Amino acid sequence: MKNFVNNGILIPLCVMLSVILLMASPAACKDLVASVALLPNISESPDKGVFIDLIKAMNDTYPEGKFKIEVFPFGRSIDNVVTGKSDFHIPMLRNPIVPEEKLPFRYASVPMGKVYFVIYSHKDNPITKEMIEKAMSQKPFPYKISVMRGLENFSDFPVEGETSLEQMMEKVDKKRIDACIHAQEEADFVLKNLKLKDIHREYYTVYDDVVLVQKGEKGDEADKIISASLKSLADSGRLEELHAKIHVPYQDWQPAQMNW
Repeated sequence: MKNFVNNGILIPLCVMLSVILLMASPAACKDLVASVALLPNISESPDKGVFIDLIKAMNDTYPEGKFKIEVFPFGRSIDNVVTGKSDFHIPMLRNPIVPEEKLPFRYASVPMGKVYFVIYSHKDNPITKEMIEKAMSQKPFPYKISVMRGLENFSDFPVEGETSLEQMMEKVDKKRIDACIHAQEEADFVLKNLKLKDIHREYYTVYDDVVLVQKGEKGDEADKIISASLKSLADSGRLEELHAKIHVPYQDWQPAQMNW
């Protein structure tokens, strides 16, 4: 009878303690789905690319779970986070124009590094940042400028969103558009592969390179895991080393000088 009473008390007590422990640590064994934008030489597949290497290094600091990597076109990758199909999206820039509260997603607390953007125009009609700023008051806006889809609201002047970096570069080369603006490394990789000597490069601006998460409790939980991973990499010096393989400060050179 005594054993029955003890068991009758101990068993429910153990069950209750297990439930409390599980509730107290919801992210203890959580796997995350990483939605990565398809970018030449940067993230070409779930197994290939320097951004993929960075995500794997982040996962190394998080033994409690796994980061499942999936690669999609840029716009769809962002939408995966907004709709809850993925836990985080890489890469993204911190938008200096649109406040975070007006965006359909939010940024993780710890950035990955800096990204330098370049204006690519035709060498016969080179376009600079100063020219764009002076033209912003003109109606209609005199330049036809393209950016990758998903980055349209980073500009306070009219731009056209496109899905292919290669097509944007070829349009500039054929003078079908006046310029395109994109991150230096991805665009330079395409430029060199296409061997386009008639393109003019010009520094545009620098952004924070960030991770996107969903707004709300799910995003807050993912942010804790992601930011802790990035901070751990930063403290060890590995984050700077890994990010330098993706993005470096602006490099001043022109395709016309190359022996292509």
